Amino acid sequence: MADYRRIMMLLIQQRSYRQIEVMASCSHRAIARARRVLDEHRLSTVADVEGLSAEDLDRLFSDGRKSSAGEFAPIDFDSIVQARVGRKKPPLKVLWAKYVNTDAPAGVRNYGYDRFCELVAEHVRVHDLTAPIRHVPGHTMQVDWAGSPMQLLDPITRESTRVSVFVATLPYSGFVYARGYLDEKLSAWCDGHQRAFEFIGGVPLMVVPDNASTASNQISKTERTRDVNAAYAQFLEHHRSAAVPTRSAAPRDKGNVEAGVKVVTSWAIHYLADQVFASLDDLNEALAERVEWINHRTPFRGEERSRHAWFTEAEKPELLELPEHRWEPVVWRKAKVHRDWHIQIDTIKYSVPYEFAGVSVDVRIVGSQVEVLAGGDVVARHRRGRHRNGYVTDPDHAPAYLAETAGLWTRAYFLRQAAKVGPATVAALERLLDRKKIEAQGFRSCMNILDLGKRRGRVLLEQACQHLIDSDEHRQITYTAVKNTTSALQAQQDERPRTLPAAPPGTAAARASSAGRDTSGAHLAGISAFSLEALTAQNTREADDA
Repeated sequence: MADYRRIMMLLIQQRSYRQIEVMASCSHRAIARARRVLDEHRLSTVADVEGLSAEDLDRLFSDGRKSSAGEFAPIDFDSIVQARVGRKKPPLKVLWAKYVNTDAPAGVRNYGYDRFCELVAEHVRVHDLTAPIRHVPGHTMQVDWAGSPMQLLDPITRESTRVSVFVATLPYSGFVYARGYLDEKLSAWCDGHQRAFEFIGGVPLMVVPDNASTASNQISKTERTRDVNAAYAQFLEHHRSAAVPTRSAAPRDKGNVEAGVKVVTSWAIHYLADQVFASLDDLNEALAERVEWINHRTPFRGEERSRHAWFTEAEKPELLELPEHRWEPVVWRKAKVHRDWHIQIDTIKYSVPYEFAGVSVDVRIVGSQVEVLAGGDVVARHRRGRHRNGYVTDPDHAPAYLAETAGLWTRAYFLRQAAKVGPATVAALERLLDRKKIEAQGFRSCMNILDLGKRRGRVLLEQACQHLIDSDEHRQITYTAVKNTTSALQAQQDERPRTLPAAPPGTAAARASSAGRDTSGAHLAGISAFSLEALTAQNTREADDA
């Protein structure tokens, strides 16, 4: 039976007959009949059509062959509504089965299941028991994390890793997207959105997430109202979209994605539960195949059309275009320019024009790009470094030889300081600086090496540098090498002399050890034997004997 209420609403919205045929899945004749009823009863607004009850529709579109309502057993709507309230509610099919099994007078029939559902829905609508959502093509995308995780299994250690599955659905067409992530943090959340946008080839006008902290924040402890997370809002603003988080404990606000999560859980997560995945790429590849199968599966919504067909025909043209540039996260840092005109971000040093030495600057990291701002102006740009403790240096930032270098670290400065320690230290620092393509990249190491002299002594530092220079003329001088050599020399100096165990008396070893010793004066003496006069007289006698 055609949905005449929807057909009349579409006619009032000035939709064409061809559009209504597709959207309401009805014939041209049914649309003409609905137009005739609108004209005869002067129904011109959506409110007029919504005010019609099920009995009114039966009367307006009755063809004389329909049985009267008195021939059907009445439905106890109050008991049905009571049963459907709460979390553990039975499906309508179970309630219809109970209705069919109730005792009814002779000659009275029961409603079929489809008609039973229509009457229950009409009762709910008329009595305003719920607010059905009418989805518009391309308007909304609902997102959530699946409750059932997947697993990665290390083939060597057999250790399993939890994988959370991100799910996005388009309510109008039911189109589904899913991807696995190792966590549910903001970076994974935004990446799932971006990949979903690229998968559908556009951006919806609005995104409906749940009230998780990755999407929204509670405004105050006394209110349940939540505000959209700033980073998440910035991400959606880049795509010309916005987020409308659901109310707390209100899953109906995103009922479509709840249904989509069930579909993905049943036909993807549980379907792949017996397979073993060693990498996230393999898991997502298998997950993508199952999502493709779900989107092309027929029948869907009682028609021989798939989710993909619904999406392609009616929803994809309504989506916003993807932005020209792919979104990249923006991270702000504070840093101070050192005397070697470099700043340090995550163990990596980036050069800045030398005149900003000693100045605090702002650092903006956009994806793989690092920008240094001073006074609101960008003074340096670099590609993000990849190696820990490395340098990213622009030679144009270095001071010219004749320019003012007061307050900066220079080669001459470090060699003057090394000369206060010794020639080996000077030679070590010269070798260190000569091996650098840009001398400034060695200034930090020079400063650390000289600092060893302050903490452990200049003599020890000079010995360590001498040892490194003499060991290998091609050996690279680094702060770590000098530090380790200094520690080794310090350990040797701190080592106490060892005593050999005494040989047993009467043995050859004992006789050999005492052969060269004069023990004639080996006798106990009083305190007077150690006086200055006694010791001086003994020395005099030894000189006379000589």
